[in-house]
Amino acid sequence: MTPPFEPVDAPAGRKAALAEAALVWNALFLNDVRIRYRAEADPQVSIILVARGARHMLAWTLYRLAAGQELAGVSFEVIVVDNASDPETRALFGRIDGATIVLNEDNIGFGPACNAGAALARGRHLLFLNPDVDLMPGALRALLDTFGEFDAVGIAGARLVFPGGLLQEAGANFHDDAQTTHPYGRGGADPFAAEASFAREVGYVSGAVLMIEAGLFTTLGGFDDLFAPAYFEDTDLCVRCHQAGRRVVYQPRAIAIHVENVTSARRGDVEQLLDRNRARFRDRHAAWLFGQGPQRTGFAARDHDPWTLRILYVEDRAPHLDLGAGLPRANHILNAMAALGYAVTLCSIHGEREEPGRLYRDLSTRIEIVEPCGEDGLRRLVQERPDYYDVLWVSRPPNIDRTCRVLHDLGLTPRDVGRSRVVFDSEAVFALRTFVTDALSGAPADGPALARSCAREVRHFAVADHVVCVSQAEARVLRAHGVPNATVLGHALSPPNTPPGFAARDGFVFLGSLAREGEPNIDSLDWFFSEVWTLLRTRLPEAHLTVVGAVAPSIRERLAGAGVRILGRVADVGPVLDAARVSLAPTRFAAGIPHKVHETVARGLPGVVTPILAEQIGWPDGTGSLVRDWRDPAGFAGALADLHTDEALWRAVQRAGLARIGAECDPAAYAQTLRRLCEAPTFA
Repeated sequence: MTPPFEPVDAPAGRKAALAEAALVWNALFLNDVRIRYRAEADPQVSIILVARGARHMLAWTLYRLAAGQELAGVSFEVIVVDNASDPETRALFGRIDGATIVLNEDNIGFGPACNAGAALARGRHLLFLNPDVDLMPGALRALLDTFGEFDAVGIAGARLVFPGGLLQEAGANFHDDAQTTHPYGRGGADPFAAEASFAREVGYVSGAVLMIEAGLFTTLGGFDDLFAPAYFEDTDLCVRCHQAGRRVVYQPRAIAIHVENVTSARRGDVEQLLDRNRARFRDRHAAWLFGQGPQRTGFAARDHDPWTLRILYVEDRAPHLDLGAGLPRANHILNAMAALGYAVTLCSIHGEREEPGRLYRDLSTRIEIVEPCGEDGLRRLVQERPDYYDVLWVSRPPNIDRTCRVLHDLGLTPRDVGRSRVVFDSEAVFALRTFVTDALSGAPADGPALARSCAREVRHFAVADHVVCVSQAEARVLRAHGVPNATVLGHALSPPNTPPGFAARDGFVFLGSLAREGEPNIDSLDWFFSEVWTLLRTRLPEAHLTVVGAVAPSIRERLAGAGVRILGRVADVGPVLDAARVSLAPTRFAAGIPHKVHETVARGLPGVVTPILAEQIGWPDGTGSLVRDWRDPAGFAGALADLHTDEALWRAVQRAGLARIGAECDPAAYAQTLRRLCEAPTFA
């Protein structure tokens, strides 16, 4: 996969960083500039740096911290503990305002100096930061958020990148060999590679950027003087964190440039200290690290917890809520899996590579996203990760066909990849949509052809432990074609406690992707504007419609008109839905389950839908929506107008819809269904 930029080799990047640091140092003195930190009465984080010479890099780090204070996202204080630096380095401290400076007359070592800094800290979390690190915008907030995103987190660490862009470290783990400690991904050309871009529990994180709860640090006794003056004290702290029942988590959203080794002694002395402290570390922890649980080797050695359920999920592309076509449902499934603590790899077959910030816009950063890879990429993934995944979950019949073909060519079966469970998710019976589309266009659409198409779709389903579908209507179709026990898995939604009322809303809204010609949403709006919009505006002259979702430029131009506002893709559709009074979904052909209906009803927004959507969702007329046939444009327009003007009707439809969402889309029940599908039964 091509990196998002051209990286520079590590030595060249290091030289550039050192040169920039020298420029920063000289600019401070040439221009008589002071480094100022904003005073914080109650800082959330105490940043502790230990200095030992290397004045240029120290100035660089402290300057970057001060310059980024507004972008950090959290309040912090800075504590610098200087371990007997030279007078030139100490000259910098006279130019720093708002930081606590501790001047040691002797070099007491890294760990003891960190402990001394921690004793002065006021923050509820401590961040130990090397004096050669540049935190990227929001890194501090991302680290702090980790303690709320995972259960029982004690320590969080960052994605470390060499100056110039090569990956330095994406978490680290232990292996029972001469080296013992193994940073993950070191030297990778793409710091945003899938393997480095997902959050997970790891064995340890580097002390270059290490955040820990202040209370836990005190309970653990801080860094152990056994490892003074340096090396393995951070690794030892992480292991003791694990032993205390707390997690160590790698957080990829916290990105940091780390120059590395700018304050180290001669290389020979460094190697001697490393060897000595590695032996001390193994003497203390080897039995705990390697004497329990299965020891994973090869690729699997990147993981700390050998018991985590590992899932390979195959889908068309990275599924986002604003894309439609069944992808919002996959989004819910993946995020629910991540919330259950599963280690999920999403293998995205199609699509274009997205910028990391867009890729994870609504997907948990606990998910590893390998995209786009095609069949060749899927083949490589399976070959590179043998005996790694417990569950193989494949979404959509075309992808099930591709996966089975790739595995067959490799001499494998789905069971060889998903060692415990194989789940095939029909997502939608594609043959049904094709059948309805052909009927609408006047093409031949007969029952025997539909039966043959359905049979082709389900021909691989017998090898799966579970077949999943989106609705009871789809389950009936699958039963008719030899799949007797399909599990229905729709959407998980939590309605707001007090959605806006009738008087606080106005206008109509359409929610759905309009990115490609020929899709059901495009057809539905083309029909709506040609057959219904004029009738509706005749009855309600001030009627206005807001269209939300990804939209192609040509389609935007075609749909533009009086009373129509096309927002396109928005980061949060909630405020738009809360402002509208009535939603509309004039779908004429589709398969699956309409996420847009579930989402609008869950926001307390009733609407008007066609019979095909009512059948898919399985709700009677008046439950969340009024049902009107698209072959009756006047009836569809009348239902929209009635729902927009009749408050009693609007409240009744809203109330019935919210009740069904609560009964059928309960997140807790949804999670239980996922657990039943993914987790193998335990026998006494």
